[in-house]
Amino acid sequence: MALLRAAIAMRTASMLPRSLTQASTHSFPFVPVDWVFRFFPYFSRDKVRFMLRYVQISFFSGLGYFYLWCHTPYKCDNYDHFEESLLFQFVKSRLEKSGQLEENLRVKVHHFYPQTESE
Repeated sequence: MALLRAAIAMRTASMLPRSLTQASTHSFPFVPVDWVFRFFPYFSRDKVRFMLRYVQISFFSGLGYFYLWCHTPYKCDNYDHFEESLLFQFVKSRLEKSGQLEENLRVKVHHFYPQTESE
């Protein structure tokens, strides 16, 4: 009996907070559901239709968030695809001063397949 009581206590202790588990059932993105029922009665007249619209709006909101906000093209405008940090610039200047950078660039492989002399 004590083992069962301990298992139930661990299960309840490891559960997420109620606000996180109920978030998707209580609100549209940024809009409380009770406002939807109060101000848009036609929109929320039927449970199934409401669920369908909820899923559609949530999907397109997430898609729009990703493509319009998170995936801004040319945001960094750095076509080398990396930003040189202060540590990187420090190490690079130290390698330039010692002459190791030229040697590293000389032995670096720039292509995957072996090249002939004419290419």
